[in-house]
Amino acid sequence: MVTAAVLGAAVILASVAGLAWTARLLRVGALDALELADKTRTPVPASALDWPELRVRAAISEDIPGETGLTLLHVEWPDHPGCGATLLVDLGADQERSLGLLARWCAADASVSPSRQPEGGLELRRRQSLERVRAVLISENYRQPTGDGTGARAAGGQGT
Repeated sequence: MVTAAVLGAAVILASVAGLAWTARLLRVGALDALELADKTRTPVPASALDWPELRVRAAISEDIPGETGLTLLHVEWPDHPGCGATLLVDLGADQERSLGLLARWCAADASVSPSRQPEGGLELRRRQSLERVRAVLISENYRQPTGDGTGARAAGGQGT
């Protein structure tokens, strides 16, 4: 009798865990699909934040103890060789956690979905995950590919 009750509780617990995991996967999949659909409305992106996906190639931050510093992010659009950007961002008070995530994404060559936020903000979310980095975009140097594939720097920067 006790064995049946324990077995029944284990089956119920496993079912609930399976449903929770399925709900999480559906949520992440829906986020990826919505962000991709939103990006297809911009056929010729003028900013790295308009790309459907990017890869973080480097994250370089000022190392001043006790102060939040600015961070340089070098990003590339994997489907368009030679298309890249350097973003100058302020990660704010959550700088240490954000730098850790960016370093992991860079090492894993992770696909990241960029999105604009109100008041000059940006959000980078790792695809197939709920990991996010929020920052304020200070400036952007956008590089578009040229016919020879080397890439040319766009004039000026962009920022808030």
